[in-house]
Amino acid sequence: MTATEPTVVVHAGSQDRHSPLVRVPLPRGGDAPSAVRDTDSGVVVATQVDGNELVLVVPGDVVAGQTRTFVASDGPITAPQATGAAIKLDRVVLQVNGERFADYLIAGGRRPYFWPVLSSTGATVVRGQGSSDHPHHTGLALSYGGHSEDGSTNIWSDWDEPPYGPGGRMVHRGFRSITTGPVFGEVVQDLTLVNSDGEPFADETRTIRWWWADSDTRFIEFDTTIHHISDHGRGPYLLMARTPEPMGIPTTGVVTNSAGAAVPERVYRVEDRYHAAWIDASGPSGGRPPAAPAGPPEDLPDLREEATTYRAGTGPLHGIAVLDHPSNHGFPNLVGQYAMVQQITQSHYPTVEQPNGPFSFRQRVLVHAGDAEEARVPAAAADFADPCTVTMAT
Repeated sequence: MTATEPTVVVHAGSQDRHSPLVRVPLPRGGDAPSAVRDTDSGVVVATQVDGNELVLVVPGDVVAGQTRTFVASDGPITAPQATGAAIKLDRVVLQVNGERFADYLIAGGRRPYFWPVLSSTGATVVRGQGSSDHPHHTGLALSYGGHSEDGSTNIWSDWDEPPYGPGGRMVHRGFRSITTGPVFGEVVQDLTLVNSDGEPFADETRTIRWWWADSDTRFIEFDTTIHHISDHGRGPYLLMARTPEPMGIPTTGVVTNSAGAAVPERVYRVEDRYHAAWIDASGPSGGRPPAAPAGPPEDLPDLREEATTYRAGTGPLHGIAVLDHPSNHGFPNLVGQYAMVQQITQSHYPTVEQPNGPFSFRQRVLVHAGDAEEARVPAAAADFADPCTVTMAT
């Protein structure tokens, strides 16, 4: 190491960190290294420039009170986690290391949604269409309106009939940008929200980032800005995840949260919800879902037995956690857990001072192996709320 090499020092602060995504401002006029080497372990990791910041994932643990130091390197990257995006007619397929991570579907539904979202088990942590329970909800999605609170437009349900309607729609207007790189991928999307008569009442810009800290620890992050809103009621924005049948919630799988609240059978009223900085649903993965058959019709296998095994709740544990951010209005925000309908939901409301906007909120989704304790979900939430301090010198 020479005196002219850029040096990045990551400070854990008061808490343990596991493979955190860190950012550091680039020195004015300084060069950005494409990779850095851990001076202790020799591990070489990729970096990515985002505006005037250098971004990297610190491999492994950073213990509370300690630091990790990195210097520029031109050696081979030890653990690449490069992102990709396959652009289709109705979706963007988010990829990491050439593997499918999640599909973001932008056409054909009331709102854009993610399905599947794959953990390292190879199975999805959210369900697709066709469930016998609440079939009007699918996957992982940002929605609006809930049960039409205060007369607000309902874009939470796929049904128009009361009590779930009348329904509106989130209309995909286009992508401002789609970026991939060696550390994270990012999609910036413009949407217009329309009511049941097709009249626009809100404009939104949604930034979606994705990366893997490691194969078992995968993230999707949302930065959402509502530019203006003129709906009839003050409806909530909802980040909701419908869990798949193999998780077996609440009999086999479990839902936990930072508030320590028990899982109610049903939560419909806002006053019955509570505030939590994170909420997690974990359970059996069921293994891999049945593969799509291929070949001529006479050679198609009978997948019914395989599908029954998949839905039985066998297979390694995995889960999905929704993390709130202290910058959001009302943090920690209202949370609803639905044991009988296998849903976790986090609600954000416009501020009283600016009910018509603009307002913004941030959320992070953790897709993990194991249960919430094994995945260290509380630590992941704490890292999101209070990230590492990082310094850079040349």
